Amino acid sequence: MPPEKDERAALVDMLEFVHEIRSFVQGRSRQDLDTDRALLRALERMLELVGECARRVSEGTRRAYPSIPWRAMIGMRNIIAHEYGRVDLDLVWRTAQREMPPVAEALELVVASLTPPQ
Repeated sequence: MPPEKDERAALVDMLEFVHEIRSFVQGRSRQDLDTDRALLRALERMLELVGECARRVSEGTRRAYPSIPWRAMIGMRNIIAHEYGRVDLDLVWRTAQREMPPVAEALELVVASLTPPQ
């Protein structure tokens, strides 16, 4: 698959994962992370996947969309994947609840600007 198709696929997947994160936290509270292990694991996994997709986006595309916190998403992915004992639940919640809505809006614009696959 050509690199631009890989990048497009990563961005489309990333947007889907961000929407899933948003749906997981809808109607929930931070305290739910302490009592609902499935919610915590689901958020961790989706944040890990968002970061993995962000890693697959070219530097040029990242520079073109500086409002998207590419490095932060990749960094969170690395912590979840490799240093899971350091995962800060407050940060997971804050990221899911506050950071994902603007990321979703920005990604919608990015994906809409991409040439459809042929």
